Amino acid sequence: MKTIRLAIGYVISVPVLVLSLVYAFIPAGILKLFGAHKAADRWFELCGRFISNVALFSFGVKIHVDGRENVPPVTNICYMANHQSMLDILAFAGPAKLWAGIMAKAEARRIPILNLWCYAIGCVFIERTSPHDSIKAILKGVQRLKEGKPILIFPEGTRSKVDTIGEMKNGSLKLATRSKAVIVPITIKGLRYGLEGIKDFKRVHAYISIGKPIYTASLSPEEIATLHERVYGEIDKRFHELPNHS
Repeated sequence: MKTIRLAIGYVISVPVLVLSLVYAFIPAGILKLFGAHKAADRWFELCGRFISNVALFSFGVKIHVDGRENVPPVTNICYMANHQSMLDILAFAGPAKLWAGIMAKAEARRIPILNLWCYAIGCVFIERTSPHDSIKAILKGVQRLKEGKPILIFPEGTRSKVDTIGEMKNGSLKLATRSKAVIVPITIKGLRYGLEGIKDFKRVHAYISIGKPIYTASLSPEEIATLHERVYGEIDKRFHELPNHS
């Protein structure tokens, strides 16, 4: 069952991704040649959303999104989410209609086509085995946020293999506090059953909940000292409120 379902998902979604070299990158490249950089970025966003929705549909995943009204009308947003599946980013860009650069593993630079998309959306790559490289990545992320460009980060550092939230690293908050960005907590639940934990052909219902924004620029030193408890506490609380996989 799992093999067949995975095969169907990849047979549909991979060609759509490969063809994006034509329908996404060529038009965007032409727009940039004429100096229309904002239009090119918007085209990338529309194409990325299309790819994400097609991929989720092909794997039989239905995403339920709540809290869209919590997204603030600013651009220096640091989205912080728990990490369940390789589908998390697709759900973020597609059904949730959010768009941001990602703090991504350095290995992503070696994956054809995906690496082009990483550069297109402004990903910041982290070499986790190098503390020096990690610091450089954080500084680059801080600069991106200061420039008003949103970033998505998974503070756990890796996907959770069970139906719980893993340990979230406090260092990830430095991106937001040093850049005085707005933190938007994101809770993801059930997506691992759409890919890594596939069991049958039933449609998978997964959830993305967008929490209320936290404006770090107005926080006191005492509030910053306990910020990790506030952010991760909200994600964990919402995780336990969302429906369980059935």
